[in-house]
Amino acid sequence: MAQVIIVSNRLPVSVKKVGDELEFSASLGGLATGLSSYVQNRKNKWIGWPGIPSEELTERDKTTISYELAKSNCYPVFLSKKQIDAFYNGYSNRILWPLFHNLSPHLEDYDREWRAYRQVNHLFAEAVLSLIETTSTIWVHDYQLLLLPEMLRAERPNDHIGFFLHIPFPDVDTFASLKTGKKLLHGMLGADLVGFHTTSYADNFLETSQQLDHHVVLRDQVLLDRRVVRVTDFPMGIDYDKYAQAARTKEVKKAIHTYKRKYRGRKVIAAVDRLDPTKGLVERLEAYREFLETNPQFHGKVVLAMIAAPSRTDIPEYKELSLHIETLVKQINNTIGWPKWQPIDYMNTAHPFEEVAALYQVADIAFIAPLRDGMNLVAKEYVAAKRGRGVLILSETAGAAQELTEALLVDPARRNTVVAALYQAVNMPKHELKRRLHAMQKQLEGRTVHTWANAFLKALERPTYTSTIHRTQTLTPDRQKALVASYRQASSRLLLLDYDGVLVALATHYKQAAPSKGVVQTIKKLAADPANEVVIVSGRTRTNLDDWFDSIPVNLVAEHGAFTKDVRGTWHKTRGHSTAWKERIRPIMEKYARRTPGAVIEEKSNSLVWHYRQSPPYEAQKYTVILRRVLQTIVRDYDLAVYSGNKILEVKDPSTSKAETVQRWMKHPHDFILTIGDDYTDEDMFAALPDSAYTIKVGRGRTHAKYRLKSSSEVQALLKRLVK
Repeated sequence: MAQVIIVSNRLPVSVKKVGDELEFSASLGGLATGLSSYVQNRKNKWIGWPGIPSEELTERDKTTISYELAKSNCYPVFLSKKQIDAFYNGYSNRILWPLFHNLSPHLEDYDREWRAYRQVNHLFAEAVLSLIETTSTIWVHDYQLLLLPEMLRAERPNDHIGFFLHIPFPDVDTFASLKTGKKLLHGMLGADLVGFHTTSYADNFLETSQQLDHHVVLRDQVLLDRRVVRVTDFPMGIDYDKYAQAARTKEVKKAIHTYKRKYRGRKVIAAVDRLDPTKGLVERLEAYREFLETNPQFHGKVVLAMIAAPSRTDIPEYKELSLHIETLVKQINNTIGWPKWQPIDYMNTAHPFEEVAALYQVADIAFIAPLRDGMNLVAKEYVAAKRGRGVLILSETAGAAQELTEALLVDPARRNTVVAALYQAVNMPKHELKRRLHAMQKQLEGRTVHTWANAFLKALERPTYTSTIHRTQTLTPDRQKALVASYRQASSRLLLLDYDGVLVALATHYKQAAPSKGVVQTIKKLAADPANEVVIVSGRTRTNLDDWFDSIPVNLVAEHGAFTKDVRGTWHKTRGHSTAWKERIRPIMEKYARRTPGAVIEEKSNSLVWHYRQSPPYEAQKYTVILRRVLQTIVRDYDLAVYSGNKILEVKDPSTSKAETVQRWMKHPHDFILTIGDDYTDEDMFAALPDSAYTIKVGRGRTHAKYRLKSSSEVQALLKRLVK
C-alpha cells in the first residue's frame, strides 16, 4: 500500500503547557481510535494542530513537540491565537458549523475569518507537501479543511485524495446562502472520493454540485472536465469491543457502584453530549419538564443524568447556552423536585471514559435528541456498552437513526414526539427492552470504526472507470433555447414523455401522484397542436392513465410497454405471456415488505413492484439486496428479470420494453423528436432513437440520453416554453 497521510484539524495526541512543562495526552475520539492502526506504520503520517497556540511556545518547545509527536508518526501545524480565533472559532464554528446543521449562522461580515480559513488551509497543504512521498494516499477530514483537497490536487494531480465530512451536508439552498460556498465546493471536489455519514448528506452534496456549478452528476459521481469524483456514504462506527467489554474493568465497576448508590431506586435517563446549540439540550430539558408535569406518577421515580461537556468556551453563543441550561435546570429542580429528589443531575464537566461507560451501564434509557447531527456516536456507544436491557431515544435527524431503527425515533422539532417517547421508554416491558437492545447490538458489532476506515481507504484506492460517461450534458438555458427553436421550426413532431419523475415528481407513495392542473393543461396544449404526436410512455397501469388522460387526445403506453392505446382508441396488449408466476413471487415480496417498514407491493397486469420509498435507508438497502438475491434464483424459471428503479424492485418479462413499443410511432417520419425519462425503463428508448432526437434524462444516474434536467419541475417549465 502507498504511504497514507491523514490530515485533520486536531491530532490524536494533545499538548498542554503547565508552567514550563509540556504534557502529552492521547485523544479519546472515534477518529483517533479508527485510524490509530494506520499511524503505527512508520511510513504513514498524521498532520494536525497540537492544541496549543504558538504564542505560548518557545522555539525549544516547538522542537520538543515535533520530536515527541514524531514518535507517534504525528506532525504538527502550529497556529497563532489570532489564527485560531478567526479560522477555528470564527469561520469554522460561527459560520460553517451552524450553517451545516441548519441553524442560523452569523453571516454579516466575515471577510477576516474567511481569509484566516484560507490561510490555515494553505498551512496544512504546505505541511502535507513537505512530508509526502512519490506516491501517496491522502485522507483529509472535516469542515475545517474544506479547501485543502483542491490545494493538494493542484500540486499532486496523480495522488489518491479522499475527503470525509463528519457533520451533515446541508440542502442546496442553505449551502448557496454562503457567499464563499462555491469556493468550498471546489475545494471538496479536489478529492477523488468524498464521503459522508448518510445517503441524504451525499445526495445534498450531489445536488449542490449540479445546481451551483452545473456539473454532470450521476447517482454517485460528479463528472468534472478531466476527472470523476465519487460521492458516497460511509456510516462511521465505534470501537465496539471497547464499550462492550468496559464493564469488566475494575475502574468501570467502581464507577457503576457509585452511580447505583447515587440513583438508588430510580429509573435513570442518561444524556451525554458536548455543550453545543446543535445538541438540542434546551429542547430536551423542556420536553423532560413537560413529561414530568403531565405524568406526576413518575415524580421521585426517575432522574435525568445529564452530562454536558463544555466546548468552544471562547464563542459567545456557547457561553450564553451554558447559562441558559444552568438556569433551566435550577427552575425544573426547584419547581418540580423536592429536597430528597432532584429530577435532573446536571454535570457540566467532561467525564473520563470509565465514568461515561459506567453511566451507560446504569442508565435504563439513553436520551439522545440533537436538533441535527452528522452521526452521533454516543447513541452507538450506549448500545454497545449496555448489558441486559435498555432503550434508546434518538432524533430521526441524527445520522445514527438510519442504522438504529429499533430506537424510539423522535422529531426534536415536535416536542410531543419526545414526551411520548419518554413515556413509552419508562413503561416499556422488559422483553421489549431486551429485544430492541439486542437487535441494535447485532447491527453495530460488525460495523466498527475500524471497518469504516478500511472501507473508505479501499474505496479511495479503487480506480474510476470513465469510458462513456461524458456523453450527457446539462440542458442549460442556452441549450434549451436551441431545443425550443428546433421545435418551432419543425412541421412534424414526436413527443415521448414518461410520467413519474418526469411530468410529476416522484411521490412518497405510488398511489399519490395524480397530475396537477398545470400539467394537464400543458399536455392538452401540446396535444392540440396538429404538428404534434404526443405519447405518454409510463410504468403506470391502464386505469391510472385513463383516469388522468382519457379526455386528452394523446397516445398512451402502460406498464412500460405491455399495453398501448391510440388517441381515442382502446387498450391493446403487446404480448400474451402468462402471469402464473405471480403466485410464487408475490408471497416472497410480501415477506420482505413485512420486514421493511414502509415497503409496499404494487401489482400490475404484467409485473409485481416492491416499493421502498417510505422505508428507512438502512432497512431499505439491507432487504432490497436480500430480496433481489432471492428473486434472481426464481425468475430464471419463468424467463423473467428483476429490475431496479427509483426506490423500487420490479419483476417483469424482459421482452416487454418501451423501446419496442414506441417503434410503431417511429415508423412515421418526424423532423423533431423529444424523449424525456428518468429511470432504467427509459434507457433502451434513449438508445434506440436516432442521433437527431433530443433525449433528456431527469435526475442522476448513468444514461444514454444526450441531456439532463434535474427535476420534474424543470421538465414542466421546458414543456410550458414549447406551448407558448
